[in-house]
Amino acid sequence: MEQIKCIIVGGPQHGLVLRRPWDRRRPAPLYVIADDGEPCVAAVRRHDKSMGTRYLLLHPRATGEQILTMLAA
Repeated sequence: MEQIKCIIVGGPQHGLVLRRPWDRRRPAPLYVIADDGEPCVAAVRRHDKSMGTRYLLLHPRATGEQILTMLAA
């Protein structure tokens, strides 16, 4: 099992970075429940050399601006 980095986009925890356990042999949908009770689901996997792989978890009320900002970061 490995640890993956996830960033919440939108909602009350916008920008929060989480580390989640991940088992590649037993994949399950990647999501977290935000503080307001809404599910944040994996939408994008990003990779850059300095930060490694990160998954963006979208809150249902994430705005286009929030999404684009996190994609560009």
